[in-house]
Amino acid sequence: MAKKSTSDTCCLTLPLLTEKWQSDRLEKRFEIARQIYNTLLNYELKKLRRLEQSAEYIAIQTELQKLYEADKIDKAALKPLYQQRETLRKSVGFTEYDFKTDIKDFYKHFNDNIGSSVAVHVIASQVWQAFDRLFYGNGKTVHFKRRGDIQSLRGYSVAGKSGGVEIIFRGSYIAWKGLKLPLKLDKNNAYEQEMLQKRVKYCRIVKKEGKHKPHWYVQLMLEGKPVLKCDKDTGELRHPVGNGAVGIDIGPQTIAYAAEAEVALKELADGVKNIEHEKRLLQRKLDRSRRSTNPDNFAADGTVRRGVKLNWKKSKRYICLQHELAHLQRQQAELRKRQHTELVNHLLSLGDRFYVEDMEWPALTHRAKETAISEKTGRYKRKKRFGKSVGNKAPAMLIDILDQKLKSRGLDGVIKVKTTVRASQFNHMTGEYQKKSLGQRWNDMPDGKRIQRDLYSAFLLQHMNAAQDGFNVAALNRDYENFVALHDQVIEKLRTAPKTLSSMGIVRTAS
Repeated sequence: MAKKSTSDTCCLTLPLLTEKWQSDRLEKRFEIARQIYNTLLNYELKKLRRLEQSAEYIAIQTELQKLYEADKIDKAALKPLYQQRETLRKSVGFTEYDFKTDIKDFYKHFNDNIGSSVAVHVIASQVWQAFDRLFYGNGKTVHFKRRGDIQSLRGYSVAGKSGGVEIIFRGSYIAWKGLKLPLKLDKNNAYEQEMLQKRVKYCRIVKKEGKHKPHWYVQLMLEGKPVLKCDKDTGELRHPVGNGAVGIDIGPQTIAYAAEAEVALKELADGVKNIEHEKRLLQRKLDRSRRSTNPDNFAADGTVRRGVKLNWKKSKRYICLQHELAHLQRQQAELRKRQHTELVNHLLSLGDRFYVEDMEWPALTHRAKETAISEKTGRYKRKKRFGKSVGNKAPAMLIDILDQKLKSRGLDGVIKVKTTVRASQFNHMTGEYQKKSLGQRWNDMPDGKRIQRDLYSAFLLQHMNAAQDGFNVAALNRDYENFVALHDQVIEKLRTAPKTLSSMGIVRTAS
């Protein structure tokens, strides 16, 4: 295996000025990459099935199952069985090196489009990562890629070497197996020109769906930290970093933060709207087009025929609708990321240490498993949780962007404290914890003040102690008066706002 680079890496994304025939050639190569991926995945799956049917593997799994079903799991007995299973997997070729050897039989037919660099060191590694998650992570199965699933391909990167690389940056264009893809460069963009002075580690070709056709970009992975953007007139940093601690209480749709100079409660990515209705209309059009173009692929009851290989045809209208749907989703994603980045830049101006509770966001998206009845209404509680909210607002993405920007400035990343600190339940005046229902959005303080729950949680997180297992009560008492003044200003502003989310618990006054 090639030695991976340990130096800092930053990314510069540039549009490609492709002609129609170049775009078609790129589409073809991405489709070939998908076929190679699926072929290798199928080959490795067959190898796994043969292993699972062997007597030795079945015996190990049987012993493991007995230990799992015991009242008390014997961890000491599990370890040798895990080691035996791991040795058995490696003996039949389940390592990344074996995957790279296996793929050599599958890509040679496409060598004019996909060479050994991309096939062996990129596609084979991606297939191995899928099995790696299945064996050692939280993956439940491996999936074949459908047409259009591959949206990017990158060149091979070896630390300190450039030989054997297929996708190469040539200053004004990208060269890839006979293709010369011109770059759209801006000579007046100082940030872009300074970034291009760095060494290029490798290139990644990215496909983004437009309304009527795909758009192509290249991501140049550069050595070093990203260039800091400056105002072209004054030369000052556009996004300076402040000083001090900032507490963040983030939910599926809202974010509350507290710093020394500012307190705020905002809706995450308020420009991102619910597009489920538009998506449903486009999906309905796609279904009608698919049925009218492929009537023989459906049974009399309208379901897709089973047990036979079906050949699906796509009309020009169907392809246009696919582009339109993908374009709609891409617009949402780009708007969401842009708004998150703008908010992160503002947060950076407030401090250089950020505290947030470590949330398990995937758990919040799952439907409840058990059916429960409400004690108040006597009705069944709905099983839906926060799947759409988390999907639309992407709170974890905002924390990731903040963490990345902090590290690029040479600072510690976001400090994720354990949820056992229970910031939403603690009261610094009494020193006690009081469990609250999700609908209880206000804290009644001993001094008679009513404090919004999320803002108070952010204030508490701002004053974490050094061990990060509790709060600095002395500092909380010192800064409480200033926090209340800033809190009241925020609440008054929200009460006169045209619209607020119900989860904020704000009773708006008539304007």
